[in-house]
Amino acid sequence: MSLKLTNPIHGLYFTTSETTASFQYLAVEHGVLHWSATGLSYVLAAIGLFMIFELYVRSEYDTRPLGILTVLLGLPVVFDIVAIATPRLINFIYAPIGVAIFAVGVLLVFQERLLAVRTALPGSAASIYLDGDRRITDVSDEVVKLFPGIERAIGDPLSEALPEATPHLEAEGSIFELSKNDDMRYYLVETNPVGLADSEAQVLSFTDVTRLEKKRRQLHRRERELDTQNELYRAVLAASFDFVYRMDPDGRLTFVSPSVEDALGYEPEALVGDRADRLTPTNEASDQAHRYLDDVLDGESLQIQDFQLEHHDGKRVYADIRVVPIYEPGISEEERTAETIVGAQGMVRETMERHRRESLISVINRVLRHNVRNKLTIINGYAGRLSNDLDGKAATNADQIVDTADSLIELTESAREIAQVRSESYKLESHNVVPILDGVVTEIEEQYPNASISVDTPESAVAQTLPKIETAFVELLDNAAKHSGESPSIDLEVAVGTEWVTVTIADDGPGLPENERQALSVGTEEPLAHGSGLGLWLIYWVVTTLDGDIEVLEADQGTTVTINLPKSDL
Repeated sequence: MSLKLTNPIHGLYFTTSETTASFQYLAVEHGVLHWSATGLSYVLAAIGLFMIFELYVRSEYDTRPLGILTVLLGLPVVFDIVAIATPRLINFIYAPIGVAIFAVGVLLVFQERLLAVRTALPGSAASIYLDGDRRITDVSDEVVKLFPGIERAIGDPLSEALPEATPHLEAEGSIFELSKNDDMRYYLVETNPVGLADSEAQVLSFTDVTRLEKKRRQLHRRERELDTQNELYRAVLAASFDFVYRMDPDGRLTFVSPSVEDALGYEPEALVGDRADRLTPTNEASDQAHRYLDDVLDGESLQIQDFQLEHHDGKRVYADIRVVPIYEPGISEEERTAETIVGAQGMVRETMERHRRESLISVINRVLRHNVRNKLTIINGYAGRLSNDLDGKAATNADQIVDTADSLIELTESAREIAQVRSESYKLESHNVVPILDGVVTEIEEQYPNASISVDTPESAVAQTLPKIETAFVELLDNAAKHSGESPSIDLEVAVGTEWVTVTIADDGPGLPENERQALSVGTEEPLAHGSGLGLWLIYWVVTTLDGDIEVLEADQGTTVTINLPKSDL
């Protein structure tokens, strides 16, 4: 445009001259710039036509009508060239005629087909061309590969030719599943309008997204599995504990489960960020909590019983707390050290009912041990004097009183030992049970000189236990010696297996009644069938609290009892 406007100055675009040939008019002579611009325009037009034809070919649609229109678009250029070369045609620009024909043909006849070609860009997905009635008017080669034979359905409604794809017309961006040769493929279905104004023609395209969709489904499955595991974890925690918390190495709470509100009356948000000892009622409990945290940060896992906490309303709450260290993520179990610990997690179970029950038992035991025992001692003393002062049947009755009082005193002592076993917390240690048994055998032989005790033990039998296992051994051997006649015969054997250290004690006595066998082996007793004392219960509680088990074996004569204790790795 600037060259034309400045032509009066340089005269390179065109020149004019007056001529009178045939009639007087102003003749225009085109200059070098005009022919250069015209040539460039034709070259660019030729390139554009080539690109249009290339698009037709790569679109995979029937574009023959559009090809004819495009040829008509470029044909007038030939007339332009001929008009320049020969005077037989008027030297006139004919190109606009081709443009007009192309525009009319596209807008009024082949509008939707041209827009469909525009939609099916090179490298696009497999596509189906639909008219306003959702009839198939054309298909791409990629669609024929997906749905062989669909090219024969041109003119048919999509609902008949490909019913499984019809619902996807209304579900934009949906995933179409197609199984081929036992391989499931996934395609993203998209619809694109290809008409102007109120036209309902559209292109239905299928893009292969199998790799992405498989990854998405795999992630979805993992999320569901994780949700399931989290729900299982939550259910287990809810069933086993009243609330869960986490804290950092400084003792500040970083997480508290919502159930803390039911247990202690605090909202979890009010506790996060505070020190955990905020929940302790006394300075002593707070100091103990700090010591527990130090142990956990050293790598220990703790089981704390009846720890005192403070409810929001000021009441004291007793709870069992299991505390474990939290390690840095990605650290294998072999690489875990105290330096890789980043916090601690605690699981709390409220034990108020148990604490009340234990308190009641403690009171009863104190009364049984002190008041009743003291009274029995007095009765025993007076009965002994009467036995010495009286003769005949009266003396025999006095002796019976002494024996009964002795049995009751022994009963109170067993009750005291059971209460002590129940109340003690413990951590098993490695102990050689052979010297413990040797000491017990010596004690029983001194107490029952007529008893014959056969001992078969290895040099060493190291079990995970505590020294109080001696109480169970004493009770068993004492019971065997006491109830097996005037000259009891007892066999004691120790065997070391792969997992257990087994102690077997057999006597030749009358055997245990069924109710006492139950008390010894499973710790139960029928309400109307009471055993003769608490000694068997004491044996049961000692063994089971030390992670062992006890069994009464069937025997033709006498009683055979086995105690299994966890074998030590040492």
